Amino acid sequence: MLRPSSRTSATGPFLVGMFVDALGNGLYVPLTLLFIQEVTGLPTPVVGLGVTVAATIGLAANPIAGVLIDRFDARTVLVGTYVIRALGFALYPLVSGFGPLIAVAAVIACGDRAFYPAARSYVAVLTEGGGRDRLYALMATARNVAFGLGGLLSAAAVSLAGGYALIAALNAASFVIASACLLRIRPTSDERPPSSARGGYRQVLTDGPFMGLVSVEQAFTLTKLILSVGLPLYAVSVLGAPPAVLGILYTINTLLVAAGQMGVRRLQRHARRTHAMALSGVVFIASCALYALAAPLPPGPPRIAALVAATLVFTLAELMHATPSSSLAAGAAPPALRGRYLAVHQMTWSVGQVVAPAGFSLLLGLAPLSLWGVLATLLALASAGLLRLSARLPAEAVSEKIS
Repeated sequence: MLRPSSRTSATGPFLVGMFVDALGNGLYVPLTLLFIQEVTGLPTPVVGLGVTVAATIGLAANPIAGVLIDRFDARTVLVGTYVIRALGFALYPLVSGFGPLIAVAAVIACGDRAFYPAARSYVAVLTEGGGRDRLYALMATARNVAFGLGGLLSAAAVSLAGGYALIAALNAASFVIASACLLRIRPTSDERPPSSARGGYRQVLTDGPFMGLVSVEQAFTLTKLILSVGLPLYAVSVLGAPPAVLGILYTINTLLVAAGQMGVRRLQRHARRTHAMALSGVVFIASCALYALAAPLPPGPPRIAALVAATLVFTLAELMHATPSSSLAAGAAPPALRGRYLAVHQMTWSVGQVVAPAGFSLLLGLAPLSLWGVLATLLALASAGLLRLSARLPAEAVSEKIS
């Protein structure tokens, strides 16, 4: 572990890098398919298929990142994710066919998938105890603020001549700057993982309490995907809400997550992380109930008001869940295998992004309210499971040391 003075000096450049990275991503993510189509000039179906194939290839980067983090160190892998994504976005304007599209998009997808276990592992290297919760919360705040700003700037950029090429260049530059911030941090021998890393992924997969934590996390991940995957279908197709409402709901969520992360973290600092997550599950269930209750209301303003109220409750639950979840997973992982452990934990997002589009669409097609019932059931089981896991996970992972 880094010495206290080293941790303090490293935290600033790390957070600046996280902010700049997210600012660049905010320019691009809201316009992903349109951006790629405009930059490459390829037809929409070709772009859609190419991105899907690339995303599938990118899934392999998650477990590979875990091995690299444990073999080298989290900061090295994190810098690597920035470098390859900078290269990918710099090459986008040169893409002119299906094969090159897959190659470039796959490079970016691999960087995206490897980024999350690397970033979370590096936070665990920089901090411990309550400081870890605080840094996770600061990271989430910085990234949400930057992502929101990037989304606003993207609207201005696309109105300029060559705006999409400008977005590609700015996003590539953001990754270069972020990597430079990390390279400014003076490395220490403590940053390298312990040399006693044995067991590999077999040890992770046979660690019953940790895999139980991964299982309950899957329920939360699926629920979090509602805002981007399920809610647009439900609000527009089922409730008949105007598509513009989705932008309002997304903005509410983004702004409140950015503004509320540190305040919620302070309220949770004396709670067991398992219990804080279980309580967030109860609040998520309340948001599911509110979304479901919007259906029988009269069309128009009453339904829109219900969607706004449900999204506010959903956002509160998201705030309550995010920091304890990250800290609990990092604390439960042995330092020598932390990269692999957090890569497995992060796979809940990869699984969710595969399952959610088809699963949510199927449930809404069968019976619109069944989506909320299924999610509420999964959340109830997950919350109960967390209370049982509280005694089985490492005590230092469950309860933070105030710092």
